[in-house]
Amino acid sequence: MCKAPAAVLLLAVAVLGDTVPITTETMDTRACPTQSAHPWCDTAKSRADRINSLIAALTDEEIRPMLTARSTQGAGSNNVSRLGLPAYDWGLNCVHGVQSTCVQNATTKEVFCPTSFPMPSTLGASWNQSTWKEFGRIMGMENRALWLAGAHEQGPVIRIGLDCWSPNINLNHDPRWGRNQEVASEDPFINGLYGAAVTNGEQVFEGSPYIMSVPTIKHWDAYSLEDSDNATRHTFNAIVDNATLSDAYFPAWKNTVQLAGAKGVMCSYNAINGVPTCANPLLRHVMRDVWNFTGYITSDSGAIGDIYEQHHYVDGPTNATLVALRDGECDINSGSVYESTLVDGLASGVIPRSLVNRALFNSLGIRFDLGLFDPVEDQPLWHIPITEAGSAANIAQSKFSTMESMVLLKNEDNTLPLPKGKKIAVVGPHYNATQMMVGNYYGQICPSNTFDCVVSPADGIKNANTGGSVTTAMGCSIKGTETTGFDEALSVVEQADIVVMMMGIDQTVEGEAHDRATIGLPGVQIPFILNVTAKAKSLGKPAVLVLLHGGWPSLGPALDASPAIVDTFYPGIYGAPAIAATLFGDNDHLGGKLPFTAYPADYADEIVMEDMGFNTAGTPGRSHRYYTGPVEFPFGHGLSYTTFEMAMPKPASTTIDCDDSGSMIQLSYEVQNIGKVTGDEVIMIFRTNGMTGSTGLPLVKKLIGFERVHLAPGEVAKLKFTVDRSSVTDVTDAGDRVCSPSTNHTIVATNGVTMTIGTPISVTSSSGSSGVVIAKFPDVSFP
Repeated sequence: MCKAPAAVLLLAVAVLGDTVPITTETMDTRACPTQSAHPWCDTAKSRADRINSLIAALTDEEIRPMLTARSTQGAGSNNVSRLGLPAYDWGLNCVHGVQSTCVQNATTKEVFCPTSFPMPSTLGASWNQSTWKEFGRIMGMENRALWLAGAHEQGPVIRIGLDCWSPNINLNHDPRWGRNQEVASEDPFINGLYGAAVTNGEQVFEGSPYIMSVPTIKHWDAYSLEDSDNATRHTFNAIVDNATLSDAYFPAWKNTVQLAGAKGVMCSYNAINGVPTCANPLLRHVMRDVWNFTGYITSDSGAIGDIYEQHHYVDGPTNATLVALRDGECDINSGSVYESTLVDGLASGVIPRSLVNRALFNSLGIRFDLGLFDPVEDQPLWHIPITEAGSAANIAQSKFSTMESMVLLKNEDNTLPLPKGKKIAVVGPHYNATQMMVGNYYGQICPSNTFDCVVSPADGIKNANTGGSVTTAMGCSIKGTETTGFDEALSVVEQADIVVMMMGIDQTVEGEAHDRATIGLPGVQIPFILNVTAKAKSLGKPAVLVLLHGGWPSLGPALDASPAIVDTFYPGIYGAPAIAATLFGDNDHLGGKLPFTAYPADYADEIVMEDMGFNTAGTPGRSHRYYTGPVEFPFGHGLSYTTFEMAMPKPASTTIDCDDSGSMIQLSYEVQNIGKVTGDEVIMIFRTNGMTGSTGLPLVKKLIGFERVHLAPGEVAKLKFTVDRSSVTDVTDAGDRVCSPSTNHTIVATNGVTMTIGTPISVTSSSGSSGVVIAKFPDVSFP
């Protein structure tokens, strides 16, 4: 037998003062000890033969928990000891870090906690694929290390598994959606690259035939409503035409599955066009038949029950199991429906055994791909030390990601950066935020299982304000209407040299299962900002507004009243030092850009949440791709403390032939930092003009590339982008992607603020076709 190395003789820290001894976890998690004669342990056999031999050995009673996540039977219910098959937990969340307990070395008492990153909406503002991939890699490594050490999920004492239910690649479809904090952007191109980068980083262990961890991309699909317009996520039926599915909702999934080889997919609670997603042939056909997805599919927790209880699509739990297995090919049920119906369903013949065996093959196959059935002696993934969790390098990367993601929205009269050594008033409801900066879906952040290791914004500013001082006052709450705290805050402002306002929203305003009804800053925050900025202006003192949020909190009159504005989203446990570094000019990587459109407050009055389209006629449209109305800040906006200049050599060709799959244009740009300080810049490439369907709003622009650069003063970066026929396709009513001859396209390179270079291009057809179909919409038939 393989012995656990000394580094994994640990205690899982469940809560403060409560530990669970685990001294043999490495052996207990191995399915095939060296002396095992089971055929599924024979590495000379093919993967398929091994999996099928294990399936054949299972009884119907043993199958039930094998296809269940978060079983009602409790932790370890899928352990089959007679076959040497250890328990395995499906359903670890890793939205911005491994959501588990810390672990403690039994000998040294040293505690190791998972590294927590900023929320994905924050990471999206970095516009940096390398940062996203490294985030995924760290999660994969820490997942392995914590699993080997026996870390538990927060809550029930369930040992974590090796499948992460993330990344969330849904779209920031509307600022009111409660889960905007969990997604990278409103743009399908960004979300596809984010999903692929995180997946690749988390899944691939260089040089190993085994996957490190299993990203489970979620939530398929057209899911971005929690409790709006008289619907909940459990009852909502998203009406989405083929053109919108092809244009908006499919691209991120296709990119993540085909470019990164994602091994896990989660189907959502809602229905699409009357069919619950977990029972929808779109899921099966598009994922498996069209995109060649070979991994496992799980339902969201309770989604199989919703098929009959909420959507009333079929009668009863047995039929819900049938359609989920047959039509959607959903392998794992997070919930109790499979568990309660499989034995009787198999016995009666209502549920064909072939469907169950296929689900077992897909889900057990993942555990084989993880190397859980193979010898461990020469598997590096079985020997990742617990010191990997929360290592200095991993924490440094989280801090770096936070610094990169700060967005300077406004800097009137060079209010920023601030001088140090001054008296600074830090006011507003987030002045003392710790837990609120972290966002949602987090594991054990601090060894104490509190948030005492998280520095508040006020303390972060105090720590960085060398030779100066900080005074504080809340002034108002997040969403309350009480104004009695205004006077105290204004008194603090009078006594200070500089004012920093920490404003925004939190999980009581937005979150899973609850949307916002409006998008303005809630409560009396706007009057508070107006009072504070007026007082500061009258005294000649600089005032800076710092925002914390997931979905955009419209500023209204506070926008003009605030001389400088920094957006930090939910910046995570290292948010305070990053905020301070940005305010004082110590953030050499300042250069984040908004990954969404910052709408004015009345936008919420002009379009309903249940409209899942982006270019629906009669609406103002959604996102930078279709919306042309007023904004508080545009998509891609973000300033710098330095100045950049961009130039473009003349391209060799500006023509794309729709009939030639290899036809492309190479565009080159030179970006130079002509300012006095080091900084970052993001160059975005858009294609202008287009159509999605024949009846909706026209496409204004489509993001087709971007790159972030870090430049010292005088330094030059040379960037190259490729524009091919997929970049200039339109989408028909049927959902087909078509390349059509046109001289109406321009490729625009911009930094989202002042630098813009447009290059007109021609799209032709050597065959004389009026439109070449590049990709047909999947033809889905219902059983």
